Amino acid sequence: MYTTKKTLLQRMQNCDEISWEEFYRIYWPLVLDIGRKLGMPQDNCADLMQEIMIGLFNGEPLLRYDPAKGKFRTYFGVLVRHKAAEMLRKSARFSSVPAQNPSASSSLPDALPASLTGDDLDENNPFQSLFDEEYRKCLLSAAMNELRNTVESKTYAIFEMVVLQERPQKEVARCLGISRAAIDVYCSRCRKMLRKIVSDIRVENPDFNLDIPL
Repeated sequence: MYTTKKTLLQRMQNCDEISWEEFYRIYWPLVLDIGRKLGMPQDNCADLMQEIMIGLFNGEPLLRYDPAKGKFRTYFGVLVRHKAAEMLRKSARFSSVPAQNPSASSSLPDALPASLTGDDLDENNPFQSLFDEEYRKCLLSAAMNELRNTVESKTYAIFEMVVLQERPQKEVARCLGISRAAIDVYCSRCRKMLRKIVSDIRVENPDFNLDIPL
């Protein structure tokens, strides 16, 4: 089931290889999207994720997550923009990077700090607003992936066709050679599992609107 960020980070600190792989799998799409919105080529986005992983692996003091100081997503947003700023400055492209998000083009550079400080966990900045939206998408994707990996492939395929793709049950039943009653059972099973996954996610993100078909 869904792994809380506190538990995942604890396992990573204990050098659990599977947890490092899980962290990379969950957050690589998020970092890629953020990097693109900062105008980074895809290769640089890959380097950005690598720099984040290295910083976490080395246990840099300012990169350690302290739940008492704020939400994980705020902390991770600060970490991403800190590493992005470092990379952009090192490449001497910081002042000329074209933002790919027009609405954020005038404010994103100012939101990238020259260095990370203990007082930098501020949610009221343009970058964090952008990051929060991408993070929400990341959670939605993680929830659906968790469901896909938990139930049988046939069960998920039926749920995907009927609920996600909104195909008529009659059509799906005819295509798969099963009854509509069976389809209801499969979809009900997936909804129940998805509610549990989303419930676990909301414990850490109670203020997020996770718009998932339930």
